[in-house]
Amino acid sequence: MGKILRIACLFSLMFVCVRGMAQNQTAVIKGTVTDDKGVTLPGVSVRVKNSQVSAVTNKDGNYSINVPNGATEITFSFIGMKSQDVTIGKRTVINVVLVNSSTALADVVVIGYGVQKRQDVNGAISSVTAKDIQNIPQTSVDQLLQGKAAGITVTNGSGAPGSSASVHIRGITSLSGSNEPLYVVDGVFIDGAAYVTQNQNNGENGVSPLSYLNPNDIESIDILKDASATAIYGSRGSNGVIIITTKKGKNGSAHLNYDGYYGVQQQGHFLKMMDLQQYASIQNTIADITGVSRRGEFADPSLLGPGTNWQKAVFRNAPMQSHNLSMNGGNENVNYFISGGFLKQNGTIIGSNFKRYSFRTNVEGKVKNWFKLGSNITLNRTDQNIGASDNGGIVYTALLNAPDQAASNPDGSYTVAPASYGSGTFISPVALAMLNTNNLVRSQVNANFYADIRFTKDLTLRSEIGGYNNFSKSVLFFPSYTVTSPTNPSLIFGNPIASLSEYSDQALGWNWKEYLTYNHTFAQKHNITATAGYELNEGTYNSMSAATNTFLSNDLPTLNLGGAKIPTIGENKSSNTLQSFYARAIYDYDNRYSLTASFRSDRSSNFAQGHQIAYFPAAAIGWTISNESFMAGIKKIANNVKFRVGYGEVGNQNIPGYQYGSALNPTITGLGTGFNVSNYNNPNLTWQTSQQTDVGLDFTLLGRVDVAVDWYNKTSKNFLFQAPLPEFLTGGPNYLGGISPPYVNGGKVSNKGIEFSITSRNIISKSFNWSTTATFTHYANKVISTYNNSIINASITSGFLQIPVTRTAVGGPIGEFYGYTVKDIFRTQDQLQNAPVQFGQPISTTLGTTGSTTLGDIQYVDINHDGKIDANDMSAIGNPNPKFTYSFTNNFTYKDFDLSIFLYGSYGGKILNYLNYTVEGLNGLYTNQLAEAANFWSPTNSNSNIPAPKGGVNPNLNMSTRFLESASFLRFQNVRLGYNLPSRWAKHIALNRLKVYCSAQNLFVITGYKGLDPEVGQQNQNVFLTNIDLGRYPSPRVITFGVNAEF
Repeated sequence: MGKILRIACLFSLMFVCVRGMAQNQTAVIKGTVTDDKGVTLPGVSVRVKNSQVSAVTNKDGNYSINVPNGATEITFSFIGMKSQDVTIGKRTVINVVLVNSSTALADVVVIGYGVQKRQDVNGAISSVTAKDIQNIPQTSVDQLLQGKAAGITVTNGSGAPGSSASVHIRGITSLSGSNEPLYVVDGVFIDGAAYVTQNQNNGENGVSPLSYLNPNDIESIDILKDASATAIYGSRGSNGVIIITTKKGKNGSAHLNYDGYYGVQQQGHFLKMMDLQQYASIQNTIADITGVSRRGEFADPSLLGPGTNWQKAVFRNAPMQSHNLSMNGGNENVNYFISGGFLKQNGTIIGSNFKRYSFRTNVEGKVKNWFKLGSNITLNRTDQNIGASDNGGIVYTALLNAPDQAASNPDGSYTVAPASYGSGTFISPVALAMLNTNNLVRSQVNANFYADIRFTKDLTLRSEIGGYNNFSKSVLFFPSYTVTSPTNPSLIFGNPIASLSEYSDQALGWNWKEYLTYNHTFAQKHNITATAGYELNEGTYNSMSAATNTFLSNDLPTLNLGGAKIPTIGENKSSNTLQSFYARAIYDYDNRYSLTASFRSDRSSNFAQGHQIAYFPAAAIGWTISNESFMAGIKKIANNVKFRVGYGEVGNQNIPGYQYGSALNPTITGLGTGFNVSNYNNPNLTWQTSQQTDVGLDFTLLGRVDVAVDWYNKTSKNFLFQAPLPEFLTGGPNYLGGISPPYVNGGKVSNKGIEFSITSRNIISKSFNWSTTATFTHYANKVISTYNNSIINASITSGFLQIPVTRTAVGGPIGEFYGYTVKDIFRTQDQLQNAPVQFGQPISTTLGTTGSTTLGDIQYVDINHDGKIDANDMSAIGNPNPKFTYSFTNNFTYKDFDLSIFLYGSYGGKILNYLNYTVEGLNGLYTNQLAEAANFWSPTNSNSNIPAPKGGVNPNLNMSTRFLESASFLRFQNVRLGYNLPSRWAKHIALNRLKVYCSAQNLFVITGYKGLDPEVGQQNQNVFLTNIDLGRYPSPRVITFGVNAEF
């Protein structure tokens, strides 16, 4: 019996041991981890879920891990990538592809002082990723945003290298100051207003404030559009906020990246101007009408050659190149990103170019599990030759210059018009471009340092201190030169006295932020994220200007070599301080109902005591309907359905400092330096404010089509601007001893609009994919009131004339064209006799008689039906703002090839083609005309709509619908074809990744506009002078070939 018991015990012990061994048995699982491009990822964390077992991929992205029996999932995580849980099953080899977190479905957006999951956002926010703007040959980030997001309208005011674009988020919100958004680049604030020096030519466009930023360094761009999202920025968020986040280091061994391209730019469209034969014929006709003798050299135009094509003389094919080298890497404690870039862009108009040198370093380190430090530092320098004015400058001069003049003389000197040009001299546009110096050099240092302290798992303190130091210098030099008339040696033309002006400025600013963030989930369904903070911003500005002339030589233009009695100097200093407190709470219940509420208090030094503080509240609610139980049956059809409603208030305090008080200006008198009052004071000056309501709907159809639709109503009031006082109260301009009008509050503008974006994944397969993104933006602005119900008129300069062209009045849109309405051409004597008298002029039977109305003149509409045509018949004749803008982006991939086609369009609105005032004016000698102007009205050509020639400034040249054209266009903005070398081949040449591509930017434009480019934009972001073509520098067509390589 005892023996049997011993045997039983032995078997029992063996059973227990075997069972224990079985329970402790592990399986070895191996595999490789790559990104979505097939590049292996070293340093990926591989962890068995709900256990302490982990491993890390090696330098080739391979891993091996012992998985305990009973484990069901493995978690793969990597900095910058979306973590992935993989079911083990019966597999022993598991290969994983990790997706970049910025493109993951559950990605986050930057919302200001924090981040939030995209599906939890209640405000109107659009995002643009690095992939969306990669390999597009644009100098500046603001230009890259065109058509990339709904609700944002981007127009390029000039095609010159480095020039500014106008960026409007949800329309025009201000009658004074800038309408450009606030840019936040890694925590550093940048004003979107164009950089304009006091040293600029008439009509010249300013420089983009973002042209210093290397687009290749950008990781993501988040656009905060409605006030519920921007109110956390208070007075800085009135025009919307664009948050730019640059690239960070990724966990793993160091990667070296090179991104570069080389391209050729060319002018895509030329105007058909008269050649020499046509020009001679029209000159003879105008000479006969104006009673001037014909020029002898034009006696027989048929004997003449084609003459000089001035457009071909000033436009050129120009190279463009960009080179960027970056390195990134890191481990669990430290990551880094370092980059350097060089860009050189020659303009398609001679004499213009742009160069940029950039360096960036982003470093982040984990000192302790609860303590993290980081820094973002960028150094940049731009060198830009602007040339003559890009509005009314070289293009304008080239179109006007006569084809009977050569671009240069046989000795290489430049030409001017002959002595017989009674209306003055026209210098060769080639000389205008090549002789004059208009150079701008800017240097920028931006830095932001931050620390994160985690007190508990739910509570974190963020400390930031950042700032900028920007320096610029502008040099404008007009050398002396003389040209003797070939027909009359006693007449000498040119610029006998050289002049030099220099302007330099420095902007220095810093900001300090401290904010606490608390995040906790209660009872698994209630989640709250609360933020409270303090912020202090201070900025100082200093500028100096100096000018002199009368140089002995053009070879060394320095200020100390000019005439001793001529120099003028000036200096300006200013500063401002903004102190802020802010708080925000985000509550979510069960991923169905959510509430966002924020509040900010700003205190500004720009206002007097008692008016310095303003408060900006905001709130938004969201209802994710698709997460309700009654929607469960239709989720396969419609998912991610979310309804959003938001309201917020923001403000504006962007005016020069100390405008609430009166300052003194120094002035030179016979008794020495004296002082006069600079401006009237206004101690009651206060904040401009805006209120905005937004209603939005997001949803996904069939798991393939993502849609976001928003309607908004935005009202801005109490604009900050100088009161339009008459000169008998001010004494004239300040520089003549007058007193500048005070800054006041007044006016109200409404903007209403609708926008939507649609992203469709049309085809998804192993070898072929096709996706489409479409955006649509519509807004309409209306002036509800102005200061004292005054009318705001805006004028342009044409020659020596100031010509009013737009009028902003209560009930109409901002910057509406104002003038006469053309009815017809006077074609018959009966029509002439029975029409209302025009401008009090008598009727004449002799064609072209000045001071009278004749056949071939324009007949205007009698708007007020009083039987005569005069200034009372002027009315609103056209809106420069488009009815809507839109874009289509189609992305195709087939195996290792990818193709992107991006179209951008604008519909509605008018362009004032004021070039036709001169190039189709037919009112004087010695200026070239459009070739179609030869088809002017005459008794034998009575069907023409071009008025007959008439000398001098005459009613045919009045501001009217004659000069308005449709601004609608559809531009093939970018077409790009790329090839990705398979990673298995790239490794043979020591590369992780290699892509080659070719790109065509601004390939062609479909438009009815007769000018050089239908995208005219605004003159220096002036909302009252929109879509006015005075010879705008057109945007070039760019063909590039590029490489993206990772080592």
